[in-house]
Amino acid sequence: MTVAVIIAVAILIEGLVEYGKNIAEMFYGGDKKTAITQLVTIAVGVAIAFAFNADLFVPLGLTVNHYIGMVLTGIIMSRGSNYVSDLISKIGQTTVG
Repeated sequence: MTVAVIIAVAILIEGLVEYGKNIAEMFYGGDKKTAITQLVTIAVGVAIAFAFNADLFVPLGLTVNHYIGMVLTGIIMSRGSNYVSDLISKIGQTTVG
C-alpha cells in the first residue's frame, strides 16, 4: 500500500466521521433542516458519482467493490471542491516527494 493510498483512505475516514458527527449534532441540536441539507448533499454527490461511473479507488490501485467505491467517491465529492482539491494536493505531494 502506497503512502498516497494511506493518505486518501485516512482523508476519507476523516470525512465520513465529520459528516456523521455533524449530522448527528444537527439532528439532536434541533437544526434538522441543515442536517437534511447535508444528507441531500451526500445523495447528490453519490448520484453524480454513479452517473459518471466515478471511483476514486481505481486510479489508486485499490481493489474495492465498484459500487462501494462509487458511493465513497460520491461522499468525498459531496464534501466540496476545497476538500477534493486538498485530497488531490496531498496525494500529489506524496507521489512526487
